[in-house]
Amino acid sequence: MKKFITLSLFALSAMLVSCTKEDEESLAGPSIPKSDVKFSVTQEQGHDNIVMLNSLTAGSYIPYWEYTGGFSKKKQDTINLPFAGDYTIRYTIYTPGGPLVDSTNISVSENDPEYFASPMWNLLANAMEGKTWVWASDIPGGICYGNGSGGATAPEWWQNGIAYLTEQGVAADEMTFDLNGSKNYTFTHAGVAKKALFELDTLNKTLKITGSDISLGGKVTYVIVKLTADELTLAQQGDGWRNIWMYKRKGYNY
Repeated sequence: MKKFITLSLFALSAMLVSCTKEDEESLAGPSIPKSDVKFSVTQEQGHDNIVMLNSLTAGSYIPYWEYTGGFSKKKQDTINLPFAGDYTIRYTIYTPGGPLVDSTNISVSENDPEYFASPMWNLLANAMEGKTWVWASDIPGGICYGNGSGGATAPEWWQNGIAYLTEQGVAADEMTFDLNGSKNYTFTHAGVAKKALFELDTLNKTLKITGSDISLGGKVTYVIVKLTADELTLAQQGDGWRNIWMYKRKGYNY
């Protein structure tokens, strides 16, 4: 019981400290009727992924915006919603009498062509439709997993093919990327599909998966060694070495 009281007091202290003088001043003043809560949400004409938020409530109240993928505490802000779909923009102001909340719904017509301008997005994920990758086990020579030197583009030292992958129980694994409402990643192992998310850095050519991994993966940020319409090679980069995974588009044959 004593431990519980100590933790509770600590939590209360942390909450009090988090309230700054600026916040207190911003919250000063009388509560207002909900009818005085005013804001605008405007989409850019011809590029409706760009959304302008504007707090119009009179007084020095703190606004708080919530939307899929983020939030803002600015009175005026411009956000990007890169995926097509329907969204709810939630607007809250905090008063001494408590929070006052309102919201509005908007629709985004298509995935943002500017945000996804790099061809790497479509090569990897085929936009909203998605693309599934499997082991490139029929590549000439049959070697699709292993390791090599720091700049290797295929396994050099430890070389493995379908026999090793079958032994490890991963020969039939599949991974699917799509941009349908989010950066979605699905890893299928032993017939069971696991949903996750991915991040693609088109500038540094890296791939990071959150909530899952690739077959025999190392839960790291992977270097994209090769990416074409039909082939994908990933590497775990070490100091003078690489672990290498070689995939092909499902349905493609060498």
